Amino acid sequence: MPSHTLRLASFDVGTDDLRWWAPEILDRYPDGFYDMHQQLFTDVCQKSQPDYLGVVEITTVDLIKFEPRKFPYPPPQELASLDGIVISGSASAAYDQDDWVIHLGQVIRDYHQQKVRLSGFSFAPQIVAQALGGKVGKNPPGTELSAVTIQLTEAAQTYFGIDRTAYTIHVHHNDGVLQLPPGAVSLGTSGVTDYLGWILDGHILVFSGHPEYSRDPWILEQMMLVERRDRLVPAQLIDYGLRDLWNPTDYIWQTQQQFRFFLGQFQL
Repeated sequence: MPSHTLRLASFDVGTDDLRWWAPEILDRYPDGFYDMHQQLFTDVCQKSQPDYLGVVEITTVDLIKFEPRKFPYPPPQELASLDGIVISGSASAAYDQDDWVIHLGQVIRDYHQQKVRLSGFSFAPQIVAQALGGKVGKNPPGTELSAVTIQLTEAAQTYFGIDRTAYTIHVHHNDGVLQLPPGAVSLGTSGVTDYLGWILDGHILVFSGHPEYSRDPWILEQMMLVERRDRLVPAQLIDYGLRDLWNPTDYIWQTQQQFRFFLGQFQL
C-alpha cells in the first residue's frame, strides 16, 4: 500500500492575538497555532492508522511555518512542492483594513488563480470568502462558541462521499460569512450560523470548526474565561458554552476529510 507524507504550509494569523488575549495558552503551545496544528495533525494521523483512506496511508504531516502578518508571502511557485495551506484562526475580522489583512486577501486571490489548495479554520472561511467576492460581517444571531452540531448539506455529503448528516466540532466566532463567493457550496449550518464552512472547486475547503480546540478544549476554555472576565461576551453565554465544552466531538473525522482534500481526492 503506498504511503504519503503531507507537506503543508501553516499560515499563523492568530498567535500574536494570544499574547494579549490568553498568554497562558503559549505556556502549553509556545508556537501558538503552529504547535496546535502540528499536534492535531500528528495525533489524527496516528489515530487513523492503518490505511484509513483505503487508498493512501498518511505517515506524517510536515508543517512549514509562515507568519502572514509579516511580509512577504511565498509566491505560488514556491508552494508547488507542498500539498496545500492551512490558515489559522484569528481575533481579527476579515473586513478589517489592516495592511496584513488586505494583503492576505490579495495573496488568496493569487493562490486561487493558481489553484493552490487552501484550507483552514474559523477565520479561514471568512477571509477567503471576503477575498473571493463573498461578504463577511457580524453574525446576525450573535456569538457562537463551544461544541456545536453542524447539519451537513446534501452537497457536502456527496463531496465527502458519506451518509452521515451531521457532526460535532468546537466553534468560536463573532463574525460569519453572510454571502458565499460565486460558485462556492455550503458545507453546513448550525442553525445559529448559516455557513459553517464551504467548498469551492477542487482546491478550497474551509471549516468554521476548530479541531485543534476539540482535541484540547482547555484552549477554548482559557479564551472563554477571559471573555467572561473582561465582559467581551455575555456571562450567560459563556456559562452555557462551558457546560458543553468537554462534550465529545468529531474532530478526527473533520481532520481526516481535510487530509483527503489535501491529497486531491475530492472534486465538485
